[in-house]
Amino acid sequence: MDRRALEYTRAHYDKHSNQYASTAEALQARAQGPGAPLKKFHNTIKRQLINRFATGADSLLDFACGRGGDIWKWIDAGIPRVMGVDLSPGEIEEARKRFAEARAKRPDQPLDYQFVDSPSLGLEEWREPRQYDVVTCMFAIHYFFVSEAALKQFLHNVSINLKEGGYFIGTVPDGKRVNACIKHGKKFASPMLTIEAHWQGNPGCFGSPYICAIGDTVTGGEKGTQGSYEYLVYSNVLVGVAAQYGLRPVLDYGDPALAELFEMADAAKPLKHFQPRFPGSDKSLETASSLFAAFVFQKTSGTPAAPGASTVPQQAAQAGGSKREREDSAAAAAAAQQQQQRPAQRRRPGLMKPVGAEQQQQQEQQQQEQQDGGEELAAAEQQQAEPGDGGEQQQAEPGEGTAEQQSEDGDT
Repeated sequence: MDRRALEYTRAHYDKHSNQYASTAEALQARAQGPGAPLKKFHNTIKRQLINRFATGADSLLDFACGRGGDIWKWIDAGIPRVMGVDLSPGEIEEARKRFAEARAKRPDQPLDYQFVDSPSLGLEEWREPRQYDVVTCMFAIHYFFVSEAALKQFLHNVSINLKEGGYFIGTVPDGKRVNACIKHGKKFASPMLTIEAHWQGNPGCFGSPYICAIGDTVTGGEKGTQGSYEYLVYSNVLVGVAAQYGLRPVLDYGDPALAELFEMADAAKPLKHFQPRFPGSDKSLETASSLFAAFVFQKTSGTPAAPGASTVPQQAAQAGGSKREREDSAAAAAAAQQQQQRPAQRRRPGLMKPVGAEQQQQQEQQQQEQQDGGEELAAAEQQQAEPGDGGEQQQAEPGEGTAEQQSEDGDT
């Protein structure tokens, strides 16, 4: 992993970590800032993802936890044990402060939330004493696309700390959309979004850096840095590498309210792009939000499915997009339906029972086949990458709901 880029990123977030003297001051600034609609919308997506896939879970591990912007989401989802890890000591200090404030408001609720700083998630193994029901990484996995080795190390860390049947959920900027913003040059500039490419030649699957600055968020460049230093992420590369670590995409979230937050054409796709509507705001704020997409993976070699979800709707593969996108959607839907021949058995909502010996043998064979194909997938994507085709981004967060929720949501 590029340590110079890592140090830049850590310095960037340290400078954004403690901007206000109190939580109340932070809340007021967030509500009045021009980025407020984006922050609220992004937090709504995160809250509903957590509600859908982590409600009632015994434990959650949050990689790149930032300032603890999701603390109240975890509390409201009834999760008693959380470990948060981030590379920024300043943001970890703020997360501990926010948790102390939250725990004081819920003295009767057993909460064991710990926060630690470490720059090593993409450099070496991070193994917790126990596995977790859910692992999250919100607006941060793109940093690990600095190299293939860094991404593989990170996804290894996700997998070894996640229980079988558990969910890995997160949000990420889509590389193709980032590249689309700069297809007419190396820089895109607008009132609320600036993107500047820093790669040479055509972008690749890994190590294609760019600067992203979304106004009035933690990615902004107004605190002494140019902006957030990020790397392009391609959907099929992420899915292909994740498969090598037993992580398969959940295509149907089984929640119509959650589905309304994403573009309908993505119903059968691993990445589901945000569908923002910010009337009254500068149009570039919607452009910034629409760069992002949500993902959900399940650690299992069986059927990946959301709690209570139906099979992937066949009509989803026919929704909108280019011919290639429709073909990709149809292939994804067909693969999901083929995997769903044997329904998942639950030991608790959202978590699958351990597989039997016979199933395990079959699944290990499938995993090996996926692993063998992973390098081919990445190589194919490398050839397909075009200048106008990549992307990453941010870490937005503020809030909706009660003052308690907002004190945790106000992170960008």
